[in-house]
Amino acid sequence: MTLDQLMAVFAGLCVLTLLVVAWPVLMGLWPMLAIALLHLFAVGWCFRSAWRDNWAREIFRIDDDALIVDHFSAKHRITNKWSVAWTRLVREQGKFGEIHLVLMGQGKRQEIGAFLPTGERERLARMLERALRPQMTWSSAKPIQVS
Repeated sequence: MTLDQLMAVFAGLCVLTLLVVAWPVLMGLWPMLAIALLHLFAVGWCFRSAWRDNWAREIFRIDDDALIVDHFSAKHRITNKWSVAWTRLVREQGKFGEIHLVLMGQGKRQEIGAFLPTGERERLARMLERALRPQMTWSSAKPIQVS
């Protein structure tokens, strides 16, 4: 969910809440408006906290001989540099059947796209395969399936 989508959901929730509380406020029960506004403030704070704590992004750069993966999250930034010729993209099966994409090579490993839904992970794998295939030294440029 993007930040714009989250804000649209919150705006819809605000409108719905204020419409529900409008009639009692017009009847003179004004404390209900204060309670509704406190409720919306609490929900907004929870949405903000959840968004900021789970925010993540990865940037992939492919140079002539290197794949550079920059992983950004709310708490840290990690940059790993991989030799394109010796890097392998591996699909690993998780405990609950989900697919994890892992870059492996020269004794290192890094999971990529962990924050993405399964369909987007598959698209990421295909895009990386196409981009890296011409420079890989492995006999098979297709990702390995590990159970």
